[in-house]
Formats: sequence, C-alpha cells, structure tokens
Amino acid sequence: MQFFTKAEFELKYPDYANADISTWKIEAVSEMIFSQVGLRYRDTSWDTTSVPLPIKNASMEQLRFMIEHDIPFIDYNKSVKAGNMSAELNSDYSTLSLRILGNNGYLYRGSRMSDNMALTIPFGG
Repeated sequence: MQFFTKAEFELKYPDYANADISTWKIEAVSEMIFSQVGLRYRDTSWDTTSVPLPIKNASMEQLRFMIEHDIPFIDYNKSVKAGNMSAELNSDYSTLSLRILGNNGYLYRGSRMSDNMALTIPFGG
C-alpha cells in the first residue's frame, strides 16, 4: 500500500530531497496513516492515484516527521536515554498528520464509534 510516490514527496518537501526514502518507508507510513482512518472510510484498493488527498497529505507529513525526528518504526513503548535524561517514547505519529485526518473527517478518535468506526452491515434485501 503506497499513498504517494517519492517524486510527490520531494515536490512537497524539497528540503528532504536528499533523504533516504525507500519504498518500504513509504509503505510503512501509508500503513500507519491507514490504521488511523475510521473503518467506514477505509478502502484497501487506494493507491497513489485514488487515495483521498487528506490521507495522501497525512502520509507524506508522517514520513517528513519520521525523517525530521529520526524516530524509528517501533512496535512497543520504548525508553529513550541520553546521558542522565530519559523519556518514554509512546507514539511515533506526527500530530500534524493526525490533525490533517481529523480536520477532514477521517480520524476515528474523538467521535462516537457509530459515527465513523462502525461498518455498515446490510440486513435483508
């Protein structure tokens, strides 16, 4: 699943044109953003040409965030230490990418489950 191309990313964020942007990183951030979209709005057939623009923009912002902050893709909460300072790393999502989704009605958080998380299940004919 890829919601954007390397060329689209470099056009939107020219400051990161020299960054290591591998295909697997584009796939990873696309999957991350897809996981935040309400179930009713998800479409597994989305690609770089059919994904809604807010989801594409959120995915590109997520990659920019990952590059800028050098946050690894982690599957668990991690304690990060630097000298005598330490902090718990609980999230690797860009708040801007989540705001893009939320402002455009795709983020499931902050809404009733029945608003955008529930799947429509037809009964009868």
